[in-house]
Amino acid sequence: IVAKQPAIELKNITKVFGSKVIANKNVNLTAFRGEILSILGENGSGKTTLMNMLSGIYYPDGGEIFVDGKEVLIDNPRVAFDYGIGMVHQHFKLVDVLTAAENMVLGLNEKGRLNTKAIGEKIRKICEQYGFNVDPDKKIYEMSVSEKQTVEIVKVIYKGADILILDEPTAVLTPQEITKLFNVLRKMRD
Repeated sequence: IVAKQPAIELKNITKVFGSKVIANKNVNLTAFRGEILSILGENGSGKTTLMNMLSGIYYPDGGEIFVDGKEVLIDNPRVAFDYGIGMVHQHFKLVDVLTAAENMVLGLNEKGRLNTKAIGEKIRKICEQYGFNVDPDKKIYEMSVSEKQTVEIVKVIYKGADILILDEPTAVLTPQEITKLFNVLRKMRD
């Protein structure tokens, strides 16, 4: 079921690096809750740059960003999370010597963030709800690429994101893992 009001709306987004490199020029994008979108383009065409502006890594040089119909200023990743936007990067942002659970709470200041039993239970609930398979106690260096990607996705959900951006999500997966990922994404959408 797609909502009537866009969850995300980008209007005339422009990003320039230096004085001559135009990464994005007057880009418009509308995404509704319950919708799965794919942005296609050649390498270097500005797809990741656009998503980095939505997730607070870059700030646009022009244009407007709306979340749930309200114009917002997203100038860092924490603000993006405050609006429910989480990004899973092509190159994972995990600490190899920590467990999945430790990676998920890294940087959080919430009460109970050190209660490993409660953290593990919250992770299991997310996994059960969406069909993920994550062992909260497993070290990142012991995981396959697919498992690491799953940890990244569960991590952004754990931190409260309900709008997910996946940068090149299939680039490092086998065909079977891609099928599994798409099945999970459909379940999340529903």
